[in-house]
Amino acid sequence: MREVHARMWWPVYVPALLLGVPAQASFVLLPLYVLELGGSPAAAAAVIGWRGVGMMVMDIPAGMIAARWGEKTAMVLAGLLIGLAFLAYAVNDSIGWFYVIAFLNGAGSSTFLLGRMAYVSANLSGAERGRVIAMIAGSLRLAALLGPLAGGALAHVVGYSTTFAVAGASILAGLACIAFVAEGGRGQGRALTWRGIGSLALEHRRDFATYGVAAISFMLMRAARTVLLPLAGAALGLDAPAVGFVVSVSAAVDVALFYPAGIAMDRYGRRATAVPSSCLFALALGAIAFADSYPALLAVAVLLGLANGLSTGIVMTLGTDLAPPEKRGEYLGLWRLLTDLGTATGPMVVSSVVALAPLPLAALASAGLGAAGSFVVYRYVRETLVRR
Repeated sequence: MREVHARMWWPVYVPALLLGVPAQASFVLLPLYVLELGGSPAAAAAVIGWRGVGMMVMDIPAGMIAARWGEKTAMVLAGLLIGLAFLAYAVNDSIGWFYVIAFLNGAGSSTFLLGRMAYVSANLSGAERGRVIAMIAGSLRLAALLGPLAGGALAHVVGYSTTFAVAGASILAGLACIAFVAEGGRGQGRALTWRGIGSLALEHRRDFATYGVAAISFMLMRAARTVLLPLAGAALGLDAPAVGFVVSVSAAVDVALFYPAGIAMDRYGRRATAVPSSCLFALALGAIAFADSYPALLAVAVLLGLANGLSTGIVMTLGTDLAPPEKRGEYLGLWRLLTDLGTATGPMVVSSVVALAPLPLAALASAGLGAAGSFVVYRYVRETLVRR
């Protein structure tokens, strides 16, 4: 396995950090930059929203690009678009243009993530993917820790514009790693038409109705977790440092488990982590409703960290396992559309319920959806690990 990690180091792991740190920093920097330029809080939130729209709109076309020109080409083109978007943030001072740039940033991000999934699927066997994808997920968690800290500190010293320029340079450096080191898949020379994409979805409808629903459930529970924990802390009257400590404890447990989860997936199968993590996720989300003290909330945060850490990489791994080699890009495009739907649905569920009822009900509603997803995982998600 050490040889596999060495082979993935420059084309996958290093770019994951060089692109991931700026991406995570942008979630903090973009809203603050919009406010500094005179925009409203609603405009600041809309910029992040347009990035998400760009990702969902590009999911299926990204799969078609990977199928036609290959996974490496998709990652290179996407990295170039993301890098240029960050440089455009640096030189732009019109809030209206920020929406356009954020949309293109999201489109590039979607294409890059899909290209990387397809690259891992094409170049690794089933018994190697779990640990490699766990390493990618671990790098994303590290980027989530480093990005806001580094971005905020740099923006304080040199300003937002220069910070975005530095971030753009980091992204282009990651792009260079891929361009010069990654193995070059040529693609099929043609991709499915939109009608062909529909036929592919029908052909694999059982996958999407079972594994796909399980993937949506995982992404929904992860997204709900990030919203519910801070809201629960605020409802208990905790100050910002105390809430931050709760979230950090959950993240620390999460990070500690990412590689063991990958080993378990490759050694014992995907269900070995999917079933217990989905059940634990639903249980922990429901427990938020009964966390009536600071120690209780800390205990729930640990449970959520365990669930998220144990589920590290499971969604990407299932997608790469299921993708048919001859239609890998298009299949993964449909897969990413499902997972992005789950990511978008989680906060919407929480906000909708909170608008009408107390926070504990929102936690129970999220737990109920998670429990339904857990049943699907247990009952319908069959083992996808194939050993060569």
